[in-house]
Amino acid sequence: MIGVYFRYETPPHITSLMKIFYIPAILLFLAFLELPYGYYTFLRLVVTGMALYAAFGLLEKGSINFWVMLAIAALFNPLIPVHLTKEIWLPIDVLVGIYFSRLAYKDKLS
Repeated sequence: MIGVYFRYETPPHITSLMKIFYIPAILLFLAFLELPYGYYTFLRLVVTGMALYAAFGLLEKGSINFWVMLAIAALFNPLIPVHLTKEIWLPIDVLVGIYFSRLAYKDKLS
């Protein structure tokens, strides 16, 4: 199949809270700064929590976004951390930050 396109549709019960996804996006963009190690642990907690919140909100939709959010939660989880170098984490942080921003901005377009 050429040009597969997954359209994101927000379930009605989480539409009103979509702006909350700007919080992890901003925190992920701040990861570029030289911050103490505690910040990155806090970042893992926030991103994992928000990704799980979004994933379970999308569960009934059967959306591809459900699986993307579970992957984000697994990557950022603080219990069994994935150890990568800062050079590898920075592009991941930017991509995930853009993804969360897209989720938050989608509410404005609806």
